[in-house]
Amino acid sequence: MMIRKGNKADLPAIMKMVGDTVQIMKEEQNDQWDEKYPTMSIIEHDVQNGSLYVYEENEQVVGSITVDTNLPNEYLDIPWSQEIPSYTFHRLVISAAVREKGIASSLISHAEKVAMQHNTPYMKIDTYSLNKKAQALFEKNGYVKAGEMTFHGKENPFNCYEKILSDKVNN
Repeated sequence: MMIRKGNKADLPAIMKMVGDTVQIMKEEQNDQWDEKYPTMSIIEHDVQNGSLYVYEENEQVVGSITVDTNLPNEYLDIPWSQEIPSYTFHRLVISAAVREKGIASSLISHAEKVAMQHNTPYMKIDTYSLNKKAQALFEKNGYVKAGEMTFHGKENPFNCYEKILSDKVNN
C-alpha cells in the first residue's frame, strides 16, 4: 500500500474508477456524478496542479483524491464553526473491486496530513444529500455537518462537513 502524487499515467485507471462509480451511483438513485462530472480534463487539471493523490496496491491504482484549498463560493453562506483557512478534498474515488477495505479512510487521512503539513488544521468538505455512503464515511472519520448548500444545478442540496484537525484551533 502506498499513497503518492498522481501523474498522467494514472488517468486511465482513475477514469475507469469514475465510470464504475457513476454506474453504481445511478443504481443507488444518486446523481451526484454523471457523464458530465468529473471529466478527464478536470482530473488532468488536478494532476497538473499537483493536488491529485493516488492509492496504489500491488502496483495498481485503486483510489484517488484531490486535496487543495479551492473552496466553492457556495461555502461562503455556510455557518462554519471556524473563520480560519481550510483545506478540502474532492473527487474521492475507490475501485469497485476494493471498496469497504478502508482505502477511502486512508485517503481522507492523507488529505488531513497534507493540510497539517501546510499548517492548516481545518478541513471543509461537501457531498450530495443523496450520497448516504459518503455521509457515513465522513461521519465515521470525525466530520461534523455544518450546513447545506445548493450546487451545480442539482435538485437536492449538498451537505457540508467540517473537521478540526488540531486542538490548537479555538472552538
